[in-house]
Amino acid sequence: MIADDIRRFVLTSIPSVPYLEAMLVFHRQPSADFSAADIARALYIDEERARALLESLVSSGIVVGVGVGVGDNAARWRLGPRDDALQGLIDRLARTYDAEMIAVTHLIHDAVGKSAHRFADAFKLRKER
Repeated sequence: MIADDIRRFVLTSIPSVPYLEAMLVFHRQPSADFSAADIARALYIDEERARALLESLVSSGIVVGVGVGVGDNAARWRLGPRDDALQGLIDRLARTYDAEMIAVTHLIHDAVGKSAHRFADAFKLRKER
């Protein structure tokens, strides 16, 4: 069973399973620095998608940049939640995901599906007017 606060966190803050998986890469090794290439390899995605995930994680206050060198591949990131409350939610979500992976992924997919339906419905309403 997914606790209510974790359910809310997933529904309001986790836009996709790859986003969650990227966050968990950082959570599993909190003192490690990762490049976009590292995240791409860990998630079996291309570097462009990995960079987009990293940008989202930074803007959400989950990871922080730790260095920019020469070239795009020199940038590195590490876990850096903006506050202790967010760190606690990430810790609990990681444990929940380990125990209830299917339930968490279904919750994410259901939320994404509902958003897509609302978006499509908005166009239907405009068209019918």
